[in-house]
Amino acid sequence: MSGNLTWRVLLNRHYLAFGLFRVYKRIYQKVMLARNGRLTTLLILGCQRSGTSLMYWIFERDLNTRIYRESSNLSSQDRPLRLRLDPLPEVRAKIERHNAPLVVLKPLVESQNAHQLLAALPDARALWMYRHYRAVAVSNLKAFGERNGINDLRPIVQNEPGNWRAEGVSAETRATIARFFAEDMPPLDAAALFWWARNRLFFELGLDMEPRVRLCRYEALGQQPAMVMREIYAFVNRPYPGDHIVRDVHPRAIQRGNTAVLSPEVEALCADLLVRLDRVYEQIGRYEQA
Repeated sequence: MSGNLTWRVLLNRHYLAFGLFRVYKRIYQKVMLARNGRLTTLLILGCQRSGTSLMYWIFERDLNTRIYRESSNLSSQDRPLRLRLDPLPEVRAKIERHNAPLVVLKPLVESQNAHQLLAALPDARALWMYRHYRAVAVSNLKAFGERNGINDLRPIVQNEPGNWRAEGVSAETRATIARFFAEDMPPLDAAALFWWARNRLFFELGLDMEPRVRLCRYEALGQQPAMVMREIYAFVNRPYPGDHIVRDVHPRAIQRGNTAVLSPEVEALCADLLVRLDRVYEQIGRYEQA
């Protein structure tokens, strides 16, 4: 059996085993699990391509969590993309039907509405995922196409009504984006600036001062997954289920894209914001070790 074929067989077995686990999990939660005590909602927020899907799959391995993907029946009224959340009273009602004590959802396109989500959902906490801007920019264009960064910035510059990208954007952020924006601008610059605009919301919304919100750096999750997840479970007041939930986290994949080259001004802008995010994240670690 060739090496490539062996790898494909092992990969197929892995997906089959995980698929069977998810079937068992649904049956277990419906038939055997009875929620005792408080229901907690964890919101995964931040910029796309920042490790939010990895966090989703980690939580999926916990038998006692109910997971909602970005497109789910919590966003059933948003046609055709199914990304924007349904009215929050309806979202809450759906969440409260579950037996699982921890419900995890990742409404990334609602990150600008973090305060409203925290107020509306049961015992809500938020995990703001962030990742190095160069890696996010590369991943963005690889996943969504060469012009995706430009397409993400255009609604911000035009202050397009009803577009989640333009919601909650400050005048200062919009003016900065407009200064760089052009339809023929470097695609990586555009994707990095979108990272800057989305992560700037963390500070503009005052989430760095909100005890129900916690930062998580993707690179830290990749290097020390068990430690990071233990801290997150403590944050949501749930017992850590064990290191099996992080067995698919591979540190080598975390560093991809960091060597991308940006224009000097865009690089400086993003680097400054990354330093601010890292400073808050490091303060969390010092507080927990005290």
